[in-house]
Amino acid sequence: MATLSSNQLRQGTVFKDGLDYFLVLKYDRVVQGRGGMTVKIKVKNIKTGSIVEKGYKGNDKVESVELLKRSAQFLYSDTVNLHFMDSETFEQIEIEGQNKYFKEGDKAIISYLEGDPISVDIPNVVSLKVEYTEEGGNSGNTVSSALKEAKMETGITVMVPLFIKTGEIIKINTENDEYKGRK
Repeated sequence: MATLSSNQLRQGTVFKDGLDYFLVLKYDRVVQGRGGMTVKIKVKNIKTGSIVEKGYKGNDKVESVELLKRSAQFLYSDTVNLHFMDSETFEQIEIEGQNKYFKEGDKAIISYLEGDPISVDIPNVVSLKVEYTEEGGNSGNTVSSALKEAKMETGITVMVPLFIKTGEIIKINTENDEYKGRK
């Protein structure tokens, strides 16, 4: 089976270490002068659901895992799960997680491991409608980095420039929930 170098363990990557399968939730590379590179990752054990932190040296290898990816449509979310419908079989799929970016009807790619859905591929940038934000500051405010809170249609809150108004559609970077621009 193929291997992955520790510096390839980016967010969303699935790998096998020992007998367990892991999904990378967070990736951080630490360079220590003459000590070389260390990779610190936060992972979710796919079988047990437990979240742990792991560390690897720059030249460490782990086993690569091939995932089946299928198209699905987002239906709704509850307090625990995201609910999707498989685009081919019309089967309903539940994946644990909170909805920050999906609207009803959005297309998504679901990753399966040994027939079980394990994760949803989230695009790097999504477009969402501003559900509510305060009116911008006074017109004399010329500070370019002045920001205000905006509640999006999915419920998340994002910091946006003062000129953004309720009802506008904006682009959001899903890696850090930052405003990227207007649509």
